[in-house]
Amino acid sequence: MPLIGITSQTGRSGRVNVTPIWGAREPYREALEKHGAAIVVLPPQPPEQLTRILARLDGLVLPGGADIDPAHFGEEPHPRLGEVDPARDALELFAARWAAEHGLPTLGVCRGAQVGAVALGGSLHQDLQSAGFTQIGHEQTSPAPALWHRVELENERWLAPLFGRRFRTNSYHHQAIRDPGPFRVLARAADGVIEAADLPDHPFYLLIQWHPELLPDHWNLFGLLVEAARGRLASAAD
Repeated sequence: MPLIGITSQTGRSGRVNVTPIWGAREPYREALEKHGAAIVVLPPQPPEQLTRILARLDGLVLPGGADIDPAHFGEEPHPRLGEVDPARDALELFAARWAAEHGLPTLGVCRGAQVGAVALGGSLHQDLQSAGFTQIGHEQTSPAPALWHRVELENERWLAPLFGRRFRTNSYHHQAIRDPGPFRVLARAADGVIEAADLPDHPFYLLIQWHPELLPDHWNLFGLLVEAARGRLASAAD
């Protein structure tokens, strides 16, 4: 059974609202378990400890969440920048780079897609409306499982067998990848926003801007990750 790590996000607990809790949202667990994976949640920790854990994983999920500090791609904060979390940024940027360097199968979701791009030298639109993307809305007001806008493939790798060349997704973000760095764009929304990308010459490193964990019909994206993780596990056993 492949072991998949999920980087964590924080909440607060306690009457004085100061105690951090690091965890992962339930739909990620459900989607991964459906495809036969075991799961471990990764909280922030020193790089040497995180390296030991990453080396034991067969796959990695970088999940959705809050904005990334634009200092990581050389910019000052935009007026519409949301809350940032330095500890989470450090955790995920390190994990994303390690996964790229060591061939660890990885799926980045929404914020996680943006983390993957920034970790390898790309950059983000800090706010899509301010950047001129006003043709369609990317901050969906309807809860899951409602779909919001159309996505069209530019490259059929990974996604075409699951969805065809055109399909609809949900959309819960105001930032997006501007410069994908070494990643290859696979799909865009009608206004040109990057919706999916992958890392050429990597066993499996897929960035998805929407939230497939909220759409059971899209859970096969997690199946692709688990399949790649099984391949890594089998190779290690040989």
